[in-house]
Amino acid sequence: MNLKRKLNLLEKLKEERDTIEQKLRFGVKPRWNGNTSYSFFRELRESLSTSNQTKLNNLKRSMSR
Repeated sequence: MNLKRKLNLLEKLKEERDTIEQKLRFGVKPRWNGNTSYSFFRELRESLSTSNQTKLNNLKRSMSR
């Protein structure tokens, strides 16, 4: 195993240990745990698809008359 791979593995193991111990990343930034709750864009996409679906249904209803 060359030196570069050893250093990479060491950093990976250190990162895993810090994750388990809930330490701040690089001593400063909190870790990102993914989108666990509210997402503005998810809400926006849902509202747009709902309004588009409603518009489509209204258009179908008006065409069938």
